[in-house]
Amino acid sequence: MDLILEEKLEVAPRKVDSVADPIAKAWDLAYLRFAKPHLDQQAAFFKDFGFLIAEQTRERLYVNGTGPAPYFLVIEKGPKPEFLGVAFEITSREELEALAAHDDLPIEPAKGPGGGERVRLTDPNGFTVDALYNRVPRQSQPMRKAQPHNTPDEKVRINQGQRGPISPPDVMRLGHVVVLTPDFEGSMAWYQKRFGIIPTDVLCLPDGSPVLAFNRCDRGETPADHHSIVFATFPVAGYDHSAYEVHDLDAVGLGQQVLKQKGHKHEWGIGRHILGSQIFDYWSDQDGYKFEHFADGDVFTSDYETGYHPMTSQGLYQWGADFPPDFVKPKISISFLLEFIHNLRTVPNLSFKKIRMMLASAGGKARPWL
Repeated sequence: MDLILEEKLEVAPRKVDSVADPIAKAWDLAYLRFAKPHLDQQAAFFKDFGFLIAEQTRERLYVNGTGPAPYFLVIEKGPKPEFLGVAFEITSREELEALAAHDDLPIEPAKGPGGGERVRLTDPNGFTVDALYNRVPRQSQPMRKAQPHNTPDEKVRINQGQRGPISPPDVMRLGHVVVLTPDFEGSMAWYQKRFGIIPTDVLCLPDGSPVLAFNRCDRGETPADHHSIVFATFPVAGYDHSAYEVHDLDAVGLGQQVLKQKGHKHEWGIGRHILGSQIFDYWSDQDGYKFEHFADGDVFTSDYETGYHPMTSQGLYQWGADFPPDFVKPKISISFLLEFIHNLRTVPNLSFKKIRMMLASAGGKARPWL
């Protein structure tokens, strides 16, 4: 039996080319925006997950970790749970001015800890996308050192045991977000043009059409995460999950113990991804929004060539707990169906045929030998 890593496309993929001259080049993902009706409940989950509360008012909750970001989540009080958008760090005011001019938008002071300036754009899915410049980093916070590991060839831990604290892990930073979109091609083109994102790996249907892309920031010779933002074809626009880096594998496992003890809902893990290689563990908050701990992810420079792979559940992970069949299952409602019908009528590359092919490609057993 062929290994899952050896899966190949049977037809030539339709390439997702990078943009040669983008308006700006994002350096990193800066923060995500959500609306939630109960800020105190949200803060409680975040503390159990390992986040730190940077600032909380009656209207907003700013969340960070041990790293230098003043915050990487902002939760605004709203009538219902909702994903609002993303933000990217850019490194020059000239790029900020160019983005503002291109979409005829103002440059305004950024709210929240760290200040800076921003231009607030709106992507093809209706989500806000903040271009953030000159935010003042904070001093990184103390955190547990990564555990040394003994190997058959090298014993670095002598006369001592391996004992990590059973406590919420030290979350250092926001790593990536997965955005669901009915307009995969339009979303990719929009973000590539404005922020210069590079597709690291692309998943394709049997006919070669791309339906999911793992995208990294273009940092030139400076390595960037395998993916900072992922676009996945879906009947309606939405949020799938976001991921946060902890410093070692023990932190992932110990974090799981804490979240289990606190009674939170476990979604999937622990395992290792194939594309990106992260050790992962997924949890959901009180509203069903998924958050991931990860460690040991891949990084790439800008000259790494895009990889193309079949869209199958087998390609999601090398080892770990079985992929849950309801992990990406939509919550069907009247509003979902109405939006889906609208998207079928208005989005050029969305069709029942494509959705059927996606379901067939992803519906098989992730581990056929089990």
